[in-house]
Amino acid sequence: MNKMNISCDSKIWCNRFPGIKYKIRKIINKSIQKNKKLINKNVEITILLTNSDKMRFLNQKFRGKKKDTDILSFPYEKPSFFKKKIKNKKIYLGDLAISYNYIKKQNKKFEAVFKKILIHGYLHLIGYDHDSTKNFNKMEKMQNKILQSI
Repeated sequence: MNKMNISCDSKIWCNRFPGIKYKIRKIINKSIQKNKKLINKNVEITILLTNSDKMRFLNQKFRGKKKDTDILSFPYEKPSFFKKKIKNKKIYLGDLAISYNYIKKQNKKFEAVFKKILIHGYLHLIGYDHDSTKNFNKMEKMQNKILQSI
């Protein structure tokens, strides 16, 4: 059984996006199912739904960038953990923080952008990155595979 600790520290999420916690659980569970190494594991993740002010603070504190961003990922494990067989039955993936305001200002369908960003953050938690063209393509391929399954 996967566990998602979801916290809204900005009322805008729950007021403007009813059922957000249910949708997050559905998206993350589908994402976990697409990773053969995580099937039959008890996966835990923490997600903070916040606003631009909090994201600027977190981005400055942890990345040294004084600006808003869509999502921040804080993996618990190093990427190498996911490259070998996972023996643990319980796995804490890490934390995600998502900015409502940043997504909203994209001028695209909110839910579609949200799904893509949430999956993107999840992929960072399990060792994916976009630090090279090869890794970018690998991450984008998995992101699209998950999006198509939702």
